[in-house]
Amino acid sequence: MNKKIKTGIIGLGTMGQGHLKTLVNDVPSCEVTAVCDVNSARFAEADEKGILNENVTRFASYEELLDSKLCDAVIVVTPHPRHPDINIAAFQKDLHVLCDKPIASTIADGDRMIEAWLKTKVVFSTMHSMRTTSVNKIIKQWIDERKLGEIRRVDMVCTQWLRSQKYYDEQAWRGTWAGEGSGLLLNQAPHNLDLLYWWFGQANSVVAKATNRFHEIETDDEVDARIITKSGFPVRFYATTGEAPGVDRVEIVGTTGTLVRHGGKETKLIFKKLKTDLATEIQESAKGMLDIESEGLEIEIPDLERGHKVVFRDFFDAIINDRPNHSLISPGDEGVYSLELANAMLLSSMNEREIELPIDRQLFDDLIMDLKGGKQQI
Repeated sequence: MNKKIKTGIIGLGTMGQGHLKTLVNDVPSCEVTAVCDVNSARFAEADEKGILNENVTRFASYEELLDSKLCDAVIVVTPHPRHPDINIAAFQKDLHVLCDKPIASTIADGDRMIEAWLKTKVVFSTMHSMRTTSVNKIIKQWIDERKLGEIRRVDMVCTQWLRSQKYYDEQAWRGTWAGEGSGLLLNQAPHNLDLLYWWFGQANSVVAKATNRFHEIETDDEVDARIITKSGFPVRFYATTGEAPGVDRVEIVGTTGTLVRHGGKETKLIFKKLKTDLATEIQESAKGMLDIESEGLEIEIPDLERGHKVVFRDFFDAIINDRPNHSLISPGDEGVYSLELANAMLLSSMNEREIELPIDRQLFDDLIMDLKGGKQQI
């Protein structure tokens, strides 16, 4: 008989109920034994959907759930600013944690969380599920194997995050500084920013402009940024929740050619392979004006399982088989990199200057306090 990990879900809102359904239907190594939400109506909603077993214990506070001894692991699906305190309390109870992204709303809180986790031996994961898609895994492999040679620049446009005003209005915490800590940068964009870290490593600096042009909210719904990686090449990043039909496109220019991912319903990966190496031609060609021939090749993308269920299965497998945390698809401690980049973009926008990483934690905390208090507006 396969081992099952007794699991509690903290937060039964839209995503919490979605995760509950996934765990019940698609993750055989998980047994949901407890759930928690401050709004008891969430339990009735889950009951009506047929995803909440009557034998699952229900709690009104996360403290009660953590103290119940009903769980060996917890899934944290609350608004972002609540994540640090809940995760740290779970770590102190020696419970394994999968925290939905982002792991926190400020990098200082992210640091605090990682410091607490490092004192334990529990598994800590987060939900950066875009790492599971076949096309993104191929891109990761190509970069790791240096198939593109030396990377010259990257362009990422992420505008398939369209959201209505109702989306923000139906959850009071969304689109507010107090309830969310940011908007697009901490809700949708963390998936894309995590890919930038996963593929290319840490950023060195960023210049960004974050605005709210399309919705009646306090926080950002658009960001346009230029990132310089530690390797020295630039990344142009644009994302919004206010565009249709939307684009999900990544262009990676290297010295052997250009790799282009066209996302959406019919994802394609095209390699524009140069006939000769770009760096060599620039340095050694006898011609002053170059026109290097290229060949367009469509890369086959295997149809593999992807998404939340894959991250969940990996999390529980790591617990059962005592795997090291760094072997996870989405290690929780790696969540600090996309979080810091998001914080840096907001800090750059509000201060109208380039921000070097690591960012000044106190400077960012002061900015958030001013935004929450209405002393500044985006």
